[in-house]
Amino acid sequence: MSVEIACGKCGEKITSMKMLKSLKDVMNHYNGKCPSCGQQLSTSEFALDAKEK
Repeated sequence: MSVEIACGKCGEKITSMKMLKSLKDVMNHYNGKCPSCGQQLSTSEFALDAKEK
């Protein structure tokens, strides 16, 4: 199973993972901002969309 993390504002894919990481680990890598649009990322404001491929 793979997991994709996308920006809630612009929809840009931030990262794709084979194993789950904590949201803080993902955000720290990008200094807490979307690398595409600069939107501030938040651990308290996120959505989980699960799709079977």
